[in-house]
Amino acid sequence: MTSNSNKDEKPHHFSSSNESTGDSLLSKWAEPSPNWLKAIEEWNWLWKAHVHGFGGLFVLVALYAIMCCIASRKTVLTQHRARRTVMNFILLVAGFLRSLILFWDPYASSSDTTDMQLLFCIISWGISTACITSSFSIMLLIFLETTKTSLGPAHFKNLPCLLSITLVNVVYLLMSDLVVWFHHEAKVMIFTCHVTFAVWGLAVSVGYSVAGIRMWRNLKSSLGRTFFNRALDRDLRRLKRLFILMCWASCVGIFKFSLSLYNAIGEYGVFSDIGYVKSWPWFAVQSSLRLLEFLMCFFIFLIAFRNGKNNSHTNPEICSNELNQRQHLESNVPN
Repeated sequence: MTSNSNKDEKPHHFSSSNESTGDSLLSKWAEPSPNWLKAIEEWNWLWKAHVHGFGGLFVLVALYAIMCCIASRKTVLTQHRARRTVMNFILLVAGFLRSLILFWDPYASSSDTTDMQLLFCIISWGISTACITSSFSIMLLIFLETTKTSLGPAHFKNLPCLLSITLVNVVYLLMSDLVVWFHHEAKVMIFTCHVTFAVWGLAVSVGYSVAGIRMWRNLKSSLGRTFFNRALDRDLRRLKRLFILMCWASCVGIFKFSLSLYNAIGEYGVFSDIGYVKSWPWFAVQSSLRLLEFLMCFFIFLIAFRNGKNNSHTNPEICSNELNQRQHLESNVPN
């Protein structure tokens, strides 16, 4: 996204607008960007690989989200259907908006970007970021409910609360983008928005690890001494894979939101005094963010799939009871 101009340079948001409107206040944005003409020439084929590669990946996210919405009508229990449907719909919006901007006008880098096109890119990009964070949070909620794992205050563990938080964040994002668009000195609103999303995402990412560890401990305590004698059991293998996925998702989320926080407070943030940022570091940061965002979506889909079509296979108490019953029956089988 672009920045205030230096005395000699006047870069804009993701990119610059038309030269005829380049000096207009409405064409400027608070965050710095590279000198697009020079940067794209330096990146050469890597720029097209970045744009088309990640654009294609987010198209896949949107298409798979549509498939999950359709499939959940038949394969998911009614009590979890609403949560999964909302989560998949939010991922659909995120994938659609990300791919739209990347294919249409990536980071508003086109030399003929208009003011309204720039504003649309800014708002759409922010909404898709909020959608990815929200879907990541909803997946954690679904996991906590299906595994009967306790984590955090009770009022944070319901869908209406999470959706309310997301809606408030999106409304604030829209408001801050519009205010800064007309009043550049209010850029602290953008900073607050970015930091809030990053901190919320980090808290949810840590929650993935904590929830996975608690699920595993609950299972070990339920099975007692027989836990390590059941390592090859199908249900235990399923829970172990789910635990590993939760830890990987946590790591990806922590890396992603830590990088987002660095973006907000570092040289790519709204309070940066530089004009144009260095092209290669910017490219590396943005490529890392897009990769981590896609991996977050990937792990959301994978955990939702592994979490089971019903919670009898992911609830440690039910699983342990089934395993104990199975052991009891096997022990009573005559030789």
